[in-house]
Amino acid sequence: MKAFLVACALALGLTAMAAPADAAGVQLIVRHSVTDYAAWRKVYNSFNVTQKKMGVTRQSVYRSIDDPNDVTVLHDFATLDAARAFVASDELKTAMQSAGVKGMPQIWITREAPGSNGHEGKVRLFVQHVVANYADWRKVYVGFAPTRKKLGVLGQAVYWQVDNANNVVATHDFASADKAKAFVASDDLRTAMQSAGVKGMPQMWYTRRALK
Repeated sequence: MKAFLVACALALGLTAMAAPADAAGVQLIVRHSVTDYAAWRKVYNSFNVTQKKMGVTRQSVYRSIDDPNDVTVLHDFATLDAARAFVASDELKTAMQSAGVKGMPQIWITREAPGSNGHEGKVRLFVQHVVANYADWRKVYVGFAPTRKKLGVLGQAVYWQVDNANNVVATHDFASADKAKAFVASDDLRTAMQSAGVKGMPQMWYTRRALK
């Protein structure tokens, strides 16, 4: 539980930064490891009524293709206050405990940057990284669009953390895991990340949407 409280504190943020001007929407992204997906899903489904009561307007669940108990959940909210209240709620903490969440979940409260396009594929690649400057990174990312398409990206979206605009999560959809892994291994992506000012080692994980 202490680990969860630490994650909540990080997600709520202690220092606000200037936000990009092209902000829209509020999305909560949670990545966590669970003891057993089937048991977790039962609790998650039963929590649906409480989610709606607490302001969740839309949700989706993704499972890692390499570890089915590595779960990423996206929740949409109408306001930033609603998202922060949900993260801090006793209801969420109790549900996570009951569902068998292991260790400290990773939690990002984000806004979606306009410019998302394409359609959902069979595999979704999540990329989380810290960049030197969001505006500079964004220019390179937009310029990389033709190469992304050439490398098999069917759809994409970008989210930036509300309390640190340089902490970015991008999603890319592909027709297959092989195409997603080829994209990650490409020299084109490596060069683009270097040019865009990505700092340190990005997190990348391959998922499929879980409908039940």
